[in-house]
Amino acid sequence: MSGIYHSRGFWWGMIRQPAWHLREWARSPAYRALHRFARQLRNQPRFTPATVVFANRRVHLCDPASFLSAWDEIFVNRIYEIALDEGKVPCLVDAGANIGLAALFWKWRYGRFRYLGIEPDPAVAACCRRNLQEWDVDGELIESAVAGTEGRAWFAPDGADGGRLLAAAPAGVRAISVTRTCLSRLLPERVDLLKIDVEGAEGEVLIEIAPALPRVRALFVEWHGGAHRPGLGAAITRLEAAGFDCFVQVAQGPTHPFLAVRPANGFDQQLNLYAVRP
Repeated sequence: MSGIYHSRGFWWGMIRQPAWHLREWARSPAYRALHRFARQLRNQPRFTPATVVFANRRVHLCDPASFLSAWDEIFVNRIYEIALDEGKVPCLVDAGANIGLAALFWKWRYGRFRYLGIEPDPAVAACCRRNLQEWDVDGELIESAVAGTEGRAWFAPDGADGGRLLAAAPAGVRAISVTRTCLSRLLPERVDLLKIDVEGAEGEVLIEIAPALPRVRALFVEWHGGAHRPGLGAAITRLEAAGFDCFVQVAQGPTHPFLAVRPANGFDQQLNLYAVRP
């Protein structure tokens, strides 16, 4: 991944990594769009809707800052790009769909594919539906959270990409009641990429879908770790037992964990966990 982030702008990239920056600027329309979006949205307050245009299609967003960060990861660094079998229509299952950028990237990158998105935040889900319609994505969006058990749960929305399930009834926290669904019963018979970005519930979701993992060709998990959130080792062991090779990239975390760990948004670190079938 690049060390260039949207908030630092064009000239920061030129000074710090000129060769990489110029190469990406020349070859990547998504990278050029990132800087254009950053200029367009720089004065936009957080948690306010906006619209940008890419590839002659509108992209609706709920929060400029989280959108720019996600665009950097998804469209520029291509974290959801996979190798496809020729002649087959691929399938993307998007648990924690947010505004649907993973689906839009696949539409831009692959054209035709089947899509199933799951998103619990009603306002964010409405934005996602607009994007799926705008980009003619073939699929559906289910308004629900995914978890280890089914029923109802409290969900704390944040108007961006950080909403999460709560372990107990909220006290002094804005929360809504949402449906909680087991992901395994939603999975199609063949899934080319299963993306799980559920803000801390990923451990229980991986346990719940374990019997269904043979249907999955590739798996991406945004893992949120903390001192009281063990389970990464068990998750990797479970995925390796299901026939995956696992790769871990640090997205956010302490530079010197022996000296100081400062949680952000309730988590000590955020990892990108890739599970790939050899």
